[in-house]
Amino acid sequence: MKQALINLLKVKTILSLLFSLTTCYLAVKGKISMETFVALTTAIITYYFNKKESDKNE
Repeated sequence: MKQALINLLKVKTILSLLFSLTTCYLAVKGKISMETFVALTTAIITYYFNKKESDKNE
């Protein structure tokens, strides 16, 4: 459990979460279209999980 919290506080995780929350906020407020929201969210998730996989392989 402690290691999971430490991993959560890594810079990459914080940036991914902040970017995701910002994108969600903009979509709810109607500042960006739903297509843009889906594209950005997909990019964030793909980046985050691909980086996790490559970190484990090194």
